[in-house]
Amino acid sequence: MKCHLCGGRMDSVCTDLPFKLDQHRIVVVKDIPVEQCNSCGEFLIHDPVMENLDSLIDSVDSGVELEVRRFAA
Repeated sequence: MKCHLCGGRMDSVCTDLPFKLDQHRIVVVKDIPVEQCNSCGEFLIHDPVMENLDSLIDSVDSGVELEVRRFAA
């Protein structure tokens, strides 16, 4: 697969990403499987992974300001 930004090669990797849920809440999700460009660093999250992320993010405690979760497929 080629990067849509620079044309570089996309590699399958696992990475950690932060998601800002609102003004005062952030969840960091570890070990997310993504396709990442080896030239510019751009990444792509496939639809099934994004659906799992949506469910994980929906389950975050609304009273917690910072939470770290591990992605589980």
